[in-house]
Amino acid sequence: MDLFIPNQLKEKVKEWRKTDYRCNYPAISEIFDFNFIEDGRENRTLRYLRKAQFEALETYWYLRLVEKTPSVFGLSKKFFSAKSLLESFGLKHMVENLPEEVITPGFVNKIIENILYDDKFVKDNKLDTVRESLSLKYPSYILALAMGAGKTILVGSIIATEFAMSLEYPDANFVKNALVFAPGKTILGALKEISDVPYDKILPERLYKQFITTVKFTYTRDGEKDIPIIRESSFNIIVTNTEKIRIRKESIKANLFSKYEKATDSKP
Repeated sequence: MDLFIPNQLKEKVKEWRKTDYRCNYPAISEIFDFNFIEDGRENRTLRYLRKAQFEALETYWYLRLVEKTPSVFGLSKKFFSAKSLLESFGLKHMVENLPEEVITPGFVNKIIENILYDDKFVKDNKLDTVRESLSLKYPSYILALAMGAGKTILVGSIIATEFAMSLEYPDANFVKNALVFAPGKTILGALKEISDVPYDKILPERLYKQFITTVKFTYTRDGEKDIPIIRESSFNIIVTNTEKIRIRKESIKANLFSKYEKATDSKP
């Protein structure tokens, strides 16, 4: 069995494409169809996005609309079972010497429970990073493209389509604000290209008009102590570098956020 999730996803996306992206939100099919131009001979070529960018966008929306935005562990459980599930998280060594009949779903669930809740088990087996992966309460996807493939445009495309879907389906759970992190000032400058992306070549005209008249771009500057946006407003794209962000949460217990705030307390 192929234990590489992107390969599994690629096949699932192909099947979804054949159904014309059937889901509860038909606007996504309208968006994807718009991204192709037909030459009159039934030949279709991409209007603007490159093949890798478009396929990454398809995969993103497959995860959102078909798989319902599962965690990485939740997604793995859909693709793998028992021994294969453990192998996909690098835990093959824990069961490789056991008879196949022993490695039942119940046995695997017990190992997962130990990783999640048994501190001694995690420490003895050096499974801290695996625990972190299994216990995330939110999806944590990485869409990787080769250097020069246009990651900035992909970021802009994901945000634009999320905003367009949110405007089209205001009662659904689509993104209404986006915070884009850059690891330093150099990349922050490159990410300013997000506002220059030709979104009219990604979104159909009616969705583009709603998007472009609603979206607000903000790039943080040195010396600013706050992000200059209207509080509780929507459809903001904020581009900043990690040095300018400090997570704050009042009345917090010893959790991820409090640890993060302590670690960054000396930063501006």
